[in-house]
Order: sequence, then C-alpha cells, then structure tokens
Amino acid sequence: MTTTVLNAATTQTNVKSWEKTTTDIYTESIRNARDMGQARLNYSRLSMVTTLSENEKEDWFSFTTTSRGKLRLTALNISAAQKENNTDLKGTTLDEELEEAVSNYEKAIEQFKGQNLKIEVYQYVNNREKLIATNEEGKGKQTEAFDQMMRGQYNVEKKGTFYVHVTTKDGKPVPEDTLYALQVQLGDKYSHDYLTQEKSIDHKNVTEKDIAYAKAQESLGSAMVSSKVLAGQLASALLSAGYTNMATIQNSQKSTGISVVDILA
Repeated sequence: MTTTVLNAATTQTNVKSWEKTTTDIYTESIRNARDMGQARLNYSRLSMVTTLSENEKEDWFSFTTTSRGKLRLTALNISAAQKENNTDLKGTTLDEELEEAVSNYEKAIEQFKGQNLKIEVYQYVNNREKLIATNEEGKGKQTEAFDQMMRGQYNVEKKGTFYVHVTTKDGKPVPEDTLYALQVQLGDKYSHDYLTQEKSIDHKNVTEKDIAYAKAQESLGSAMVSSKVLAGQLASALLSAGYTNMATIQNSQKSTGISVVDILA
C-alpha cells in the first residue's frame, strides 16, 4: 500500500526545526515505548508521524514534561481524513492538518473512533500503570481528561513521563495501513519543533522466522533488522537515532534529490 505523507514544514517564524526517525517493533509494550522527546513549557513542540500497519494492533510512545502547565495532545488520523475528503491531501501541510485538528478537536476525536482506533494515555503511579485519559466513551474522568488534552486544557501538576497507547477497540489487528500523527505541546507557544518519523514493519507478509529474528534483534537493542521485514524506508539523509537539525537535512536533500517527507511509501 502506498501512503502519502504531508509536508511537515512549519509556518511559524523564528522556530528551529529538528527531525529524527524511529523504527516500529513487534513486541509493543509500555516498557519499550518510542520516545517523542521532552515537552518544555512554551519551548518545544513534539510531533510523531507513523503507521499502524496492516495486521498490527498497537503502538506505544512516550514523552516527558519538564514543568507544570497546560498540555495539549493532538491526535490526527491522516488516513481517515484522506478517505473523508476523497483525496491524498496533496498541497496540504501536516501543520495545517494538525491545526485543523486543534481547532476542531471533536471531529478529530470522532475520526479516530470511527476507524475503530482507541487512544489511551498512561502514567506510572506507585510503580503501577494508571490510565489517565482515553478517547473511549463512558470512562468518566479519563474520557473528560482526553477531551481536555485535545483542547489544550489538561493541567500538568508536575514533571513526569506520559505513555500514549494507540490500539484497536476490539483488540484485533487493523485490516489496512492507517497513517496517523500525534502532537504534544506544553503551553501555547514554542520555539523548537521536533518531528519523529517512524519506519514501519511489514506485519502481513513476514514469516515466523523473520519475526523471531527481529525480536531477537530488538531484545539485544540492535538497530539491525532483516531488510525483508522492513517497509517504507526513509531517505538515507535521515539518521536512525537522535534529532538532526532540519537545515542539515535540507542541505542533504539538495544533493540527493530525496524528500524527507515522502515516507512510508
């Protein structure tokens, strides 16, 4: 399946942009959630663009808040928006679509739920996982907390780590690739923009041997994974770990002719 990723360029002036990549894994859990970065008050904005691949049922991500403040978590189901608009959204930037999700958060919530997707946000309390927010209806304070996050009105009392779980409502794998984005911001402005783009893994056509090999590599903390099990490789101009200044990436693009925003193709 070919998926179009939107241009991630920011329109805000005097903002420094940074980018990194992560790789999806088979053994998803809160303990190996991929790190999106640190949410600092009126300083940083964190974005994650990834795919819940066909025959996959969950993703885990984490971010850390460094102070108190109002937290916004924006969840955008890009695949659902594409289907609804009957378009691949060419000419539309990721920022513009995320801004639309911010201003029309109720629609954004419904798009996720309409695709049979559930979002849960956890924190560790007394060494136990505690659900603090979800887009699932009927969960009382947790449902209300998720609405507050989407509105940018969730009150963070102290610094800590949040874990975002994107999964299916029925626990079954998704029938087709679902491209989505998450964005986190503490406060109402930012000067540093951090984008994480994730390499997807083929959950449909790999053999048990491939999966066993990939799990072994994951357990060893190795970035080496069989080329057969990887899909949607990013441009070689991107680094596999750590944020890279976008100015450096753009210079590399000019020499290679590869666009870093054409991922998961």
